[in-house]
Amino acid sequence: MKSSGQWASKSTSKSKLNATWMCMASLVIATMARAQTVQTLPVTVDSTSQPASAPAPTTPRRPLMDMLDRAGLAKGLDDLNINIYGFVESSATFNAQGTRTNEARVFDTESQEVDFNQADLTFERTVDPSKGKFDVGGRMEWIWGSDAAFIHSNGLFDWYNGPENPDEQWDPVQAYVDFAIPIGSGLDLKVGKFDTLLGYETINPTNNPFYSHSYLFGFAIPFTHTGVLGTYVLNPQWTISAGATRGWEQAFRDNNTPDFLGSIVWTPNDKWKFALSNTTGAEQSKDSRDYRSVLDLVANYAATETLTLGFNGDYGFEPNSATARVPGIDAQWYGAATYLSQKLCDAATLNVRGEWFDDTDGSRGLGTNVYEVTLGLTITPFYKNATLSNFKLRPEVRWDYAQHPLFDSATRHDQFTAAIEGYFAF
Repeated sequence: MKSSGQWASKSTSKSKLNATWMCMASLVIATMARAQTVQTLPVTVDSTSQPASAPAPTTPRRPLMDMLDRAGLAKGLDDLNINIYGFVESSATFNAQGTRTNEARVFDTESQEVDFNQADLTFERTVDPSKGKFDVGGRMEWIWGSDAAFIHSNGLFDWYNGPENPDEQWDPVQAYVDFAIPIGSGLDLKVGKFDTLLGYETINPTNNPFYSHSYLFGFAIPFTHTGVLGTYVLNPQWTISAGATRGWEQAFRDNNTPDFLGSIVWTPNDKWKFALSNTTGAEQSKDSRDYRSVLDLVANYAATETLTLGFNGDYGFEPNSATARVPGIDAQWYGAATYLSQKLCDAATLNVRGEWFDDTDGSRGLGTNVYEVTLGLTITPFYKNATLSNFKLRPEVRWDYAQHPLFDSATRHDQFTAAIEGYFAF
């Protein structure tokens, strides 16, 4: 994920000048955008008008709940711990080779046109196991857009499988019941469909530093699971999760044995966080003997108030693989990604990703070693406005290289793309 010391240590005057220019450009965009918009009243309260003993202001509501609050409808939802929120996302990617398809990608596969990626709406009732009492909550999250075609679970909205089907589709990304069980410090138990524990990047674009996704996200790990997952906080430093699921992208149709899914999260201090996750189970159709297993490591380091570094490493193994280049071999795949995020100013953050992924056995669909470097900005044009600051623009440039020809209908070793994406979280 975020690239470590090699990039972080370069603090020459030239890099400072470049950062200054990028920040200035982002501020120009922000200033122009604000000039075209009538500012709404901010939700936050001016601390100078409060007495010294007043409590610190709470985090402002997201726009949808704020709108319901202004209409007098949010209090009942607050009393029930119910929150409603979502986002909309659209993008455009341009391939330097002029092709209409970006090879070896997920979500951003189409080039030279505008995509409507996701419109997300989430209904959620949160529970707090640490309160020592039984409680029931849950989450229902739907998306509509072009991204949905890539993440359907087996037996759930997966009938969209041909070119005659619409670009924009529906998918229930998450749908689970959440139980708070008063055991020890409190057990959280999810039952239903939920995002995987593995990986640095997520389906939800608002959690990611870039629009485009890593190879590790798209090929090394699953997207979602359907099953049961328990999470227990041992202490402020250690959290464990474990459960049984129906497998990678499985919902209502599955002819295999259940999978194991689990993780251990260690947060030694306010700068470091580590998560080691694993999924193991039989994933091949009508095969309950050959277990696919992936071990995933994520590390985050808050180097300063403005600089964060990250790492993601994966190792996967599947005996008697039916999808390998040579069917029946014991296939493996592995790789690493590093990330760097440097806040330049209130209006802009610089993001860098470098990655290598080995799928020479071909079981994950690539059949070669691949590398990529991505450079991008996260721009907040209306950063002074409590509502419109939820709008982000993310331009990026990306270069991919494959050891064997993979791009442009398997005729080229490399691929260069430029993209711009915008999303608004509400």
